[in-house]
Amino acid sequence: MSLSKLFPRTVLLLACAVFFAAAAHAQFKASIQGTVQDAKGGAVVGAKITISSQDTGVEHETVSSDQGFYRINELAPGQYTVIVEASGFKQAVLKDVLVEAEQPRGLDITLAVGAVQDSVTVSATPGGLETENANVNGTIGSQEVLTLPQFGRDPFELLRLTPGVFGDAARAGNGNSFALPQQVGPGGSNNAIFQTENQVQIVANGQRVTANNYSLDGVSVNSLSNGGAAVITPNQESVQEIIVTSASYNAEQGRNSGAQVEVISKGGTNNLHGSALAHFNDKGLNSFNKFYGANNVAVTPHTCPDFAGLVTSQH
Repeated sequence: MSLSKLFPRTVLLLACAVFFAAAAHAQFKASIQGTVQDAKGGAVVGAKITISSQDTGVEHETVSSDQGFYRINELAPGQYTVIVEASGFKQAVLKDVLVEAEQPRGLDITLAVGAVQDSVTVSATPGGLETENANVNGTIGSQEVLTLPQFGRDPFELLRLTPGVFGDAARAGNGNSFALPQQVGPGGSNNAIFQTENQVQIVANGQRVTANNYSLDGVSVNSLSNGGAAVITPNQESVQEIIVTSASYNAEQGRNSGAQVEVISKGGTNNLHGSALAHFNDKGLNSFNKFYGANNVAVTPHTCPDFAGLVTSQH
């Protein structure tokens, strides 16, 4: 192929790669917002607010409004350092400010009178009563996903731990997921994270299983043929947080009327890390019924075949 033909095609491929990379960029909906005020409760106008991720070092900046209000959007979940500077006041530094995925974090800041060169450093306290919205929701963090038991390593098994969500996680005699009464669809995960359509058997807000809604990094992963089923079941190591809203949805939610399940994948840090899993199933360790069954007929021992080689890793 001549260089005259190769060059335009190369440029076209690079342009497509840049376009798809931008389209695949995760859209985070978490934020930090609040009011900057002085010791007497007056609004501090034009204060410079700088926040930086303690995991990646990425910074965001804004200034307070005429009412002292500020808001910084599109934040990835994690811990942040917040620095506030204003003329005539000491610099305020708040460390370890926890931001949960897809949730607004309220953070009001009071500045002390003094020189800007002076600073007051404090460690932020965990968020208390939620005052930014009236949603009924719960957050499942990566620590819970990695340590709590889940059938088939399916993180969606933990959705029943969140407020306003109900389900019994029942299994049939063959180990397959047992559907809740009067539900229609493929059912829950029977093949671990490889279930093509995983219809988690949970209900919320008085709705059916088919009314639940699933998204991954802001993108819908709902089945087009079975309601309340996710076509992607995330790997445990890939999950940063799972937010489950059972009632009083935000304006951007509402595709379905049941539980809103939002999965946020890990974005990485500046530290190299990884994990690996090797799964081995020895049929010699499987139990079987050695007693006679109905009509005094011997029951054939049920054992699973040997299996090895499933390895996952992340860096």
